[in-house]
Order: sequence, then C-alpha cells, then structure tokens
Amino acid sequence: MPQYSLLSELERKVILFNYEKRGQKNSLLSFARLSDDDRSFISTEGDYILWELSKRKFEADEVISHSWIIMSKQNLPLILKFNADHHLRVGSLFDDKTVDGIWGLDGGILSIFFRYEQRNYYIDIIANNKRSIHSALQITDEHSVDLLKVIPLRNEKYGISLIE
Repeated sequence: MPQYSLLSELERKVILFNYEKRGQKNSLLSFARLSDDDRSFISTEGDYILWELSKRKFEADEVISHSWIIMSKQNLPLILKFNADHHLRVGSLFDDKTVDGIWGLDGGILSIFFRYEQRNYYIDIIANNKRSIHSALQITDEHSVDLLKVIPLRNEKYGISLIE
C-alpha cells in the first residue's frame, strides 16, 4: 500500500471525493484499490467535475488570519492556529493540551501534519466556494481514514464564517 504522504494532489482529491460524495468510509485507503485508469475515469466524470467546481484554493493570508475548529463524528474537536512560518499549534477544546505541527499549501490544498496522543495525523483541507465549512481528509498513522469538517473562526476581512 503506498504511503499517503506520497500521493499526488489528484489522488488526494479523488479519495476525498469518494469519501465525501460516494460514502466510501468502510475501507482503509480507497486509493489502494484504484488503478491509474480508475483515477483518470473518476476525475473526468460529471459528478467529480461538479464537486471540484464547488471547491477553491486556499490562500496563505486566509489560513493564518484566524483560528480554525476541526472535527469529525469519531474525534474530539480541535482548535488549529496557523503561523506565517508554516508552524501550527493544535489544541483540544476540552483541556489545555497543545502540540505543534507543520502546514503548507500544495496546489491550494491546505496540508497539515502533527502528532497528537501518540498518533501521526496527515490532514488535507479543501476549501468550499459557497460556504465556510470546509472538507478534509485525515489519515492517521498512514492507515486510518476519516472525513473531517473544518470551520474558520473568521475576522471581518474574509466574511462571515457560518452564515452564507
């Protein structure tokens, strides 16, 4: 099985599309079963194209201008604070525990890595065009997959965060 950290932008988008729109949440990493032809087919079909049109690229100023809440059905929500030097502070909403991580923009996808409670987290966040609740794919220790939602705690420059 290939390591998640070595996947291309297209492969990561296809995985998130499969998890978000097709409900493929029961397998390990779905790309392990997809051939190059399968990925090419998915990336050219109508549902994928419409899904991709509903997304946009993040900008660095947007990322560092405020804190973010990241959550899933399975995990406790965390607060993320991005620094201009590509360092990241991750904290729990329910205690004072914090850890450091790193972040970067890869083709407009916000990619982050941190270690929390003895586990490695790789998260790719793809911005939505129409609302400020963004989608993310989390890989834990290169084998566990989860779909996340990410909500910015915004300042006025970038608009209202939870109301369209």
